Amino acid sequence: MNWIEIAIAVLQLIPAIIKAMTALEEALPNENIGQLKLGIIKETLLSINEKSAEIWPTLEKVISTIVSVFNKVGIFKTTKQL
Repeated sequence: MNWIEIAIAVLQLIPAIIKAMTALEEALPNENIGQLKLGIIKETLLSINEKSAEIWPTLEKVISTIVSVFNKVGIFKTTKQL
C-alpha cells in the first residue's frame, strides 16, 4: 500500500475504532490496561483481514492520539480527573 491508500484506510476505520474503544472502555474501565485494550483492537482487525497488518503501525499511532485527546477532555476517565 502506498501512503495515500494507508491514509484512506485509516481515516475510514476511525469511526469504527472509536466505537470499539468506547465499548472496551465501558467493558474494561480499569486503568493501566490500555495495552490490553489496544491488543484487543489489533487482534480483532487482524482476525478480520490479515492485510490490516499493513496499516497497523499508523493505526496504532492514531489510536494513541485519540486516547490522549479523550483522556484530556474527560471522555475516558483517569485518576487525575477523579
